Amino acid sequence: MKRNRSQAMVCRDGKLLLVEHFLFGRDFFNLPGGGIEAGETPEEAALRELKEETGVAGRILRPLAIEYKPDLESQIYTFLVEIPEDAVPVKGMDPELSPEEQTIIDVRWLALHEIAERDRAYLFGAGLMRVPAFHDEVLTWGDRVISYPGQEENRN
Repeated sequence: MKRNRSQAMVCRDGKLLLVEHFLFGRDFFNLPGGGIEAGETPEEAALRELKEETGVAGRILRPLAIEYKPDLESQIYTFLVEIPEDAVPVKGMDPELSPEEQTIIDVRWLALHEIAERDRAYLFGAGLMRVPAFHDEVLTWGDRVISYPGQEENRN
């Protein structure tokens, strides 16, 4: 089994704390997180990764999801985490990468409608629907058609 990963879902005022990465020629948003080190619990890893990538310390409220990734032969643990109200996240870094290899380009608070559907899809696997505010928001979407690249062409 390859290295398991752990991540932190931090919510404030209807927004999620996300880390913007640039990798493989594109940018994307993801939860703060990374690999679990030897002797470290998933909870400890989530809090360490949050601190490394956003500069803020947090406290685990509860687990949200454990997702098995067969292609990576690993698991991803997601925890709902709170940070102090006065905490100001900043762009951090991955200590395993050299300055030239860094992929983190920004840290932002984003509402669901500000997140690309491609990135939002990962949040559902991470347990987004187990956070009451986001669960309630998604229920307001009703039966609207979800866009999909090429969808218009397939309707004919």
